Amino acid sequence: MTMPSLKEKIRDKRPLLGGFIFSSDSNISELYAEAGYDFVIIDTEHALNDLRIVQTHVRACAAAGIHALVRLGAANYADGSRLLDAGVEGLMIPHLGHDVRANNVVQSMKYWPEGSRATCTGVQIAGYGQRDFAQAVAQSNQNVVAVGLVEDQACVERIEQVLEENPVDWIMPGPADLASSYGLHGQLTHPTIQDAVSRIIVAAQVRQIKVGVYVNELSEIETWKSRQIDFFVHAIDYKILGRALRAAALDFQRRVLS
Repeated sequence: MTMPSLKEKIRDKRPLLGGFIFSSDSNISELYAEAGYDFVIIDTEHALNDLRIVQTHVRACAAAGIHALVRLGAANYADGSRLLDAGVEGLMIPHLGHDVRANNVVQSMKYWPEGSRATCTGVQIAGYGQRDFAQAVAQSNQNVVAVGLVEDQACVERIEQVLEENPVDWIMPGPADLASSYGLHGQLTHPTIQDAVSRIIVAAQVRQIKVGVYVNELSEIETWKSRQIDFFVHAIDYKILGRALRAAALDFQRRVLS
């Protein structure tokens, strides 16, 4: 049985749960699948993951039945179409509307006439030349997910224009970078940053773009229930592991000292 696409899933089951993967170990992707997450975002912006590492994650996700997205970094925007060729279901694009290269990624994600994606019939999504390529093109154009990260003050101030010029499927505010762009480093809950996040969400929802938010702790979801959020990105694998290990160490100390 073919797994429904991520676009189908977000339409039929809301909200979805995902998480960032910084680890190079593809077993982590399988763990997220076993735990019941809907998707993972393999990071190449801040994590030291190259194309080969991403490929191992994508294959693990396909085998385990979880959707794989990749967050691009400025150094590898040009790799977007190759990642899609290799079976990545979508790309998360940082600094949407701020970096012209980021804007070009959106156009390169779909084949003509919807975009300018480069064509090769011998790649994974086309069965390495063994499938009907026209069918593979149609399926990819229908299913590929463009996720825009809005992370800059200048883009918030013209968010309507940014969304009109960059036809993404999903949008997510990047509060950490937003705070830095406002000169409020680390102050993610500052009223100015919260107002910026709200403006992004409203602009996206008016245009029927799916909206997601990043949460460090799942308890934060309670504050978003009235906002009709479509997907949540729960922290980073290293942060979750770090918290679990710290909790275990503290529990150990309590037990041996009691």
